[in-house]
Amino acid sequence: MSSLVIAGQLVRRMLGTRKDIFFSLLLPAIVLAVIIGFVASQQDRAAVIEVTNKDQGSFGKAVVERLQQEKKFTIKWLNDETEEQRKESVMDEKADAAIFIPANYSSQLLSGKQPKLAMYRMNEQLWNASLALSLQAETARQHHAALLLQSSHALNEHHLTALLDKREQLIRADQTPTALGIAKEQPITVGIMLLFVLILATRSISLVMEDREKRTMARMFAAPVRAVDIAVGNFLGSVATGTMQLLIMVGLSCYAFGYDPGFSPAMLFLVLECFLFAAVGLCSAIAGLVRNGIQLGQISNLIITPTCMISGCFWPVSFMPDYMQKLANATPQLWAIEAINRLSMGHGLHNAVMPILILVLFAAVLLAFGAVVLRPSRGAIGS
Repeated sequence: MSSLVIAGQLVRRMLGTRKDIFFSLLLPAIVLAVIIGFVASQQDRAAVIEVTNKDQGSFGKAVVERLQQEKKFTIKWLNDETEEQRKESVMDEKADAAIFIPANYSSQLLSGKQPKLAMYRMNEQLWNASLALSLQAETARQHHAALLLQSSHALNEHHLTALLDKREQLIRADQTPTALGIAKEQPITVGIMLLFVLILATRSISLVMEDREKRTMARMFAAPVRAVDIAVGNFLGSVATGTMQLLIMVGLSCYAFGYDPGFSPAMLFLVLECFLFAAVGLCSAIAGLVRNGIQLGQISNLIITPTCMISGCFWPVSFMPDYMQKLANATPQLWAIEAINRLSMGHGLHNAVMPILILVLFAAVLLAFGAVVLRPSRGAIGS
């Protein structure tokens, strides 16, 4: 019961007036929902890709057919343009990417060489990196088939085309769907949400830090209240405020501004709520290592921003070196993103249980550490 009283007092301090409710509760959640809706709409826009095929052989046409299967892109065929014009088109932002198939593409394959396709893009993003890998895989498939026929002295256009068609049929026959749904890996949108949750947790913990500076916490520990009740009360108060803002943010993002996470908004709220637990624990652990609110803000920035960067909040973890990918496992943001990705692939809540449990474990360990180090010294309590 003492924990609920302490939690209620913390909530009243944060949302005690109408001005606090608007500026501290409603406005941040509404602004974030608008940002998420805008970013999601930009990500959902089909990328425009300009393609020029100078090759007259059947293998250049095979690459073209492969590109035609990519339904999530808008393909523009410009066969009279040069490679330099394709590059300039991307630099002038007339296209999101450009692909140039050289005139000797088929002839290089027939001579046993592995040709390269030119792909131009302004920056590295998830969709264009995936497309580049797909094109590399198609070129490698044609090259390996050519080497196989060359070893049997049967390398010609007819035999190579027949072998590629047969391999394509075998690949399609072996493809079986493993999940119902589409993987919607949106690191920027999810990263904005997680960063918002961390900022919420930092603000609520700053009030606890203020109690410590003004010796209010020392008087609480001198009262006939258990230390665990004080720690749980501060935790519940921080979580209660964050939960209200998460409800507003998720509700507006999904139902008012058209954000589609690829699964139920209720499941998105559940993952963010579990991450909120871990975020409050992380901020309370940080608060226990500093002496005042100014240091808390400085240390939080030094910890929150780098951990968001290496955990995949702004770009996929797969883009980073191996040692950084291993380091990312020690951040709660990675496991929140992992849970969201599993849910977006249609795997169901049961397959997201493990990362959610890891988030809860993060919260328990960090909160226990924070509760110990945030406790005032015996001298402060006695005075």
